[in-house]
Amino acid sequence: MLPSSTALRQRGGRSATVPVDRQEPRAQSPMPVSPAAPPFTRAALAVLFERSNFHAFQKPGAPSHYWAPLISACAGARRDEIFFLTPDDIQVIEGAYFFRLRATGSRHGGPAAPVRLVPVHPLLMRLGLPDFVEERRQRHPQERLFSEYKAGQEHAGLLFSRAFVQWIRSTAARLPEERRHLFADDFHFPSLRALFAVEARRVGVSETVARAIRNTEGRTETLADEERQWCARAVAEMARIEIETCFPTLFPYRELMA
Repeated sequence: MLPSSTALRQRGGRSATVPVDRQEPRAQSPMPVSPAAPPFTRAALAVLFERSNFHAFQKPGAPSHYWAPLISACAGARRDEIFFLTPDDIQVIEGAYFFRLRATGSRHGGPAAPVRLVPVHPLLMRLGLPDFVEERRQRHPQERLFSEYKAGQEHAGLLFSRAFVQWIRSTAARLPEERRHLFADDFHFPSLRALFAVEARRVGVSETVARAIRNTEGRTETLADEERQWCARAVAEMARIEIETCFPTLFPYRELMA
């Protein structure tokens, strides 16, 4: 079992705060997408994540090669946030799974480190993320989820990012000349986060969820009932983001790795 919301609150100084948005306004401006990170197109993802090509990217002892791209695309998570994740950072709050994302890691950031509380997208649930996390919790409870790549105070998972870009380039190089235009844009790992932002904007997520995704500073003190209400809204709105339509058929982690 993953920790309950009570367990989350009982970890001294580690409770994530959530933004309060009583009127739940709709975001009036597009969620920011860095011009340095063009969002992946559906056509490029169809090639990149085709089963055999995605399987070729997998590496023994490196579950990040499966999960890191999908977490970024499904949660708008930065590379640092992903590679600092521990089993305790995927938690159950009010019956739903959430990421506790921080850019510096729990061991470096301390209790006051900024935390983004982001619902786990239903796609990640279907692909087996909770089972993977629980297995890591049982076998390596003190390690990061993706400890196969180093993570100092900065640049966590930098070598993974390089491997990801190399995978993109090698995939494009194998395409017939007439299809290489699919990778004409300079796609790299942040392009997955950019894709999430585009899809969240497309369905018009509320400012409540958009603020958590963007890590915009807002009110940091919440009452228990307000936190519960925010969690319920965030989960419902995350489910509206149809990120799975951007990908070809994705196979669960255990099935792909079998």
